[in-house]
Amino acid sequence: MPLVKVAKLDEFPPGTKKSIRASKTRILLVNAGGKIYATQSLCTHLSNPLSTGKLQGNLIWCDKHWASFDLRDGSVKDLPEGMTNIEPLKTYPVSIEGADIFVDVPE
Repeated sequence: MPLVKVAKLDEFPPGTKKSIRASKTRILLVNAGGKIYATQSLCTHLSNPLSTGKLQGNLIWCDKHWASFDLRDGSVKDLPEGMTNIEPLKTYPVSIEGADIFVDVPE
């Protein structure tokens, strides 16, 4: 997977979350408490954009049915009502080089 420059560090103060394109992959880039994370941009339940969800610590909440995911590893922390299982989020390695944010995404 190639490293792709996706943003400048000063564009992502703590609490920022944006859906952006990294090469051919749409990702969610998040600054949670000063650490940058990259995951797939859509909830695995019904493909709702996670960029509109709530950020709480290391969790991103889907605002459609309130599934929550851990940004550190993509694991599911809360399920939508009535669900017994949903897929975890894909996560992507992030590198900071100087003032630039890079994400390692599939080609």
